[in-house]
Amino acid sequence: MILAVAASVLIVAGLATWAMLRQRTPQIARAVVDLRDRSMSRGTEPPPAEPPLEIPRNVGHLDIYLPLGSSEGSYDGRISSVSGEPLISGTGQAKLEQGLTVLHVDFGISSVRPGRYLLQIRKQQSEWASFSLQIR
Repeated sequence: MILAVAASVLIVAGLATWAMLRQRTPQIARAVVDLRDRSMSRGTEPPPAEPPLEIPRNVGHLDIYLPLGSSEGSYDGRISSVSGEPLISGTGQAKLEQGLTVLHVDFGISSVRPGRYLLQIRKQQSEWASFSLQIR
């Protein structure tokens, strides 16, 4: 009888530990999105021939390498549905770092389901540039 109770307690404890560990998704502090070789498409339509950018769903911060010739300054960034509806937005400062113009933006992407989206960026007060995005 005592062995059966002890075995039951161990099984329940093991299942509870497994369930808690399974629910935790590690938060990736940052991911890099490289737009240096991408075409700057104005509006909500990304260039059709380019494959989508890919980022994991558990990213909290993006370091975006802006296309060549981009200037430093304040930028807006957002993730939108493929129809152009904004879902998540943020702002950041683009700075020249080792010859690259890098935009740092905080996004809480974990609230977005995996799938196809648009990554849109713009220098403040300018038009949006859109890039096809796959969130895994």
